[in-house]
Amino acid sequence: MTNKRYVNIKEVSSYTSIPVKSLYELASLGKVPSIKFGKRVLFDLHDIDKMLESMKRTCNKDEETANKIIGDIHGN
Repeated sequence: MTNKRYVNIKEVSSYTSIPVKSLYELASLGKVPSIKFGKRVLFDLHDIDKMLESMKRTCNKDEETANKIIGDIHGN
């Protein structure tokens, strides 16, 4: 997207596909790391990447095991 580290809210919206309005709400609640600089809100893309990484859902191990068993039964 960009080689800048600190970006404005429109750039974060484009980067994450999260609507601008949602980002403003999340930033004001402290759920998205942001920097308030006067009237401007800036975002560190390193923080955004870390935040999104921490929100990833992992595979359900029980479901993974069941799928493996079913695959073994069917010879896959």
